[in-house]
Amino acid sequence: MKITKDFYNQDYFEGKNKVAYDSYAKAGGLLITFANWTNELFKPESVLDVGCAYGFVVKRFQELGVPATGVEYSPYAVSRAVTQEIIEGDVRDLSRFKKNSFGLVMGTELLEHIPENDLIKAVKEMYRVSKRFVFLLICTAGSDHIESRDGKGDPSHITMKTRDWWESFFKRIKIKRDLEKENFANNHQQSKSMKWAGRFFVLSK
Repeated sequence: MKITKDFYNQDYFEGKNKVAYDSYAKAGGLLITFANWTNELFKPESVLDVGCAYGFVVKRFQELGVPATGVEYSPYAVSRAVTQEIIEGDVRDLSRFKKNSFGLVMGTELLEHIPENDLIKAVKEMYRVSKRFVFLLICTAGSDHIESRDGKGDPSHITMKTRDWWESFFKRIKIKRDLEKENFANNHQQSKSMKWAGRFFVLSK
């Protein structure tokens, strides 16, 4: 199944087609909490959030005094952005940003949307523009139904792999991980309550 930008429309983000989201208006609170403890964990000097949707996390970092920018694939989501620092773009091509541009690069439930043969390109682009860390939350095999209201999963989740597969993938492409920060994220109270535990990865330089 080929997923185009048109798939990520109003129905996708506001729940009419019963995929991953109830409503981003409702999701804002939990994403603000997520941004708060992410800021405490990494203490970043700047943030790039790739696949940022409406930009709730970006806006929260800005409120915390951290310069933050978002990149979003969906034109519809960009049109509904809650901050001006959201630009339309693709994780596979972040060439508008120089190497080591951001202290922290984030991808929250992003990589499962990327075709497997594009994963190396996507991860290496995020890694290139990061000065220190790449923080990933990945929807892994077996967890897709958790993200869906109808229990059928999100059809745009085209690369569903196990945690073991992802660990082997990062090792194969020779990207280091910060296991201490990874462990903190996977054991955070919000991770447990949201069923995110075991799905966080922290790539480091």
